[in-house]
Amino acid sequence: MLSNQDILSNELIKAIVSMRIDTLWKMIGLKSQGALPDVDDEGATGKFDNKGAIFIPGGFVYRDADEQPIQYDTWKHISARSFQEQIRAAMRFDNATLCFPDGMATGVNLDSGFFSKVARRMLTYKKVAYRRKKTVGKDVTREVKTDDIIRSHCPPYMKPPYGARTRISTCIAMGLVDPPMFYAQCKTQHNLPSQQSNQFADRLNQSMKPIQAEDGEALFSPYLVVCHDTRYKQNNMVGLTRILGIGKFGEFATLTIEGVTKQLLKEMKRKQQRITSDACCAKHESTSYVLVLRIYAPTNPGKRRLAHRIHVIEPHKDLGLDLEKIQKTARRCYRI
Repeated sequence: MLSNQDILSNELIKAIVSMRIDTLWKMIGLKSQGALPDVDDEGATGKFDNKGAIFIPGGFVYRDADEQPIQYDTWKHISARSFQEQIRAAMRFDNATLCFPDGMATGVNLDSGFFSKVARRMLTYKKVAYRRKKTVGKDVTREVKTDDIIRSHCPPYMKPPYGARTRISTCIAMGLVDPPMFYAQCKTQHNLPSQQSNQFADRLNQSMKPIQAEDGEALFSPYLVVCHDTRYKQNNMVGLTRILGIGKFGEFATLTIEGVTKQLLKEMKRKQQRITSDACCAKHESTSYVLVLRIYAPTNPGKRRLAHRIHVIEPHKDLGLDLEKIQKTARRCYRI
């Protein structure tokens, strides 16, 4: 498994966490009014993350839903600050944001059916290829379904039916789990000739490397990040954030902002972790709220192991965030 810093140490995650902490203050205000969105309701978002988002390494998408090549504006110069500004601007649009080494495409409409077929065939062909017996057994004839793939990349409390953002992000993330197989399937489905398939392979290889600013700051890691607009969990105050493609099949991470309850303290104790005073994202009335990173272990299609690591993140120390500035702006915006 990757370490928490491997996952968090980039400007994309910093920007998302900053927006989620802003949203936290809106949710605190709604909670005090008895109007907090239910765990399965949309709307657990604020001014900056209102539409949710999917951030994808750009090379993993060859065409959009209209079968058109991906076009994007290239960067001449990029810094950590300007990158975060572009991330905030991208979250005002629906659909996906594709991050390339030299630019970004926003509001890209993707074909969910195409990536679902690619993901399912990847697992089906791998299962057949690794089979040693020559007979066609029941395990070969049983087709892997999209819901099997999704269930293995969602926390246990996230139940079906799964939405469009969940489905398409999970299926594309299969490309990060097994890039060569993903390339082979996409090449076949797109019917790419030799020159175009070579270009696609080059873009895939580039997208598996971290993107850096001119000064060396990490902007975007080769993972897929999904910003949901639903809490999915009772103690989570903001939209769930999933980070996919960080290792083997079924290995992923979640970011939540949770109240420090007895249940959370028990989980921390079981994992031999503790919550420091510097971990507090916000405090209102008698409740403190902290940023929680959980990294889930690999599993098999259709399964979801409960095994995971848990870390409570210190926003200033680990991410360099100015909590006082975020709080001041948010409380003024949401009139808290």
